[in-house]
This record gives sequence, structure tokens and C-alpha cells, in this order.
Amino acid sequence: MDNHYSTLQTIYSIVKEDNDPTSYPCKPAQIIVRQFLPWDTILSHIMQLHEEGLVRLQQLERATLVHITQEGLLRANSQTTQAVTSSIK
Repeated sequence: MDNHYSTLQTIYSIVKEDNDPTSYPCKPAQIIVRQFLPWDTILSHIMQLHEEGLVRLQQLERATLVHITQEGLLRANSQTTQAVTSSIK
């Protein structure tokens, strides 16, 4: 899965245990260390996810934070469920 949804899954894995995953401020470095992709590819994925409404971006003075949206949570969770179901068959 080397498309932008792989980056969504990475973001989901970072925030899913938080009490309020949609408010968790995911730092780009947290995404980079979990994916074996070049930074420009990850950045492109994040922008695609943002355009689809699956993440929102929060621009700070020196950094941009990534927040998964409710729609992003649902999409990532459904992909995780599908992957588990497929592996059981």
C-alpha cells in the first residue's frame, strides 16, 4: 500500500489510542519515522488527504501539525477492518 492511504494508516496508528484522536497534534516527524518513504512523497500524501477532508492541517509559527478528521478516522478504521478480514479468509 504505497498510496496516500498508507500515510492515513500511519497517522491513524499514531492517534488511535488517544482519548480524542481528532484533536491529537501529529507532528510530521512522527509520520516520517514510521514510513519508509521520502519526505516529499509523505508531504504529497498529506496534501491529498487534506484535500479529501481526511486530515486537517494546523499551521504554527515553525511547524505544521496534522490532525485526523472524523471522516479520516472512519476511513482508516474501515481499511484496518478490511485488512484483518482479508487476512482471515
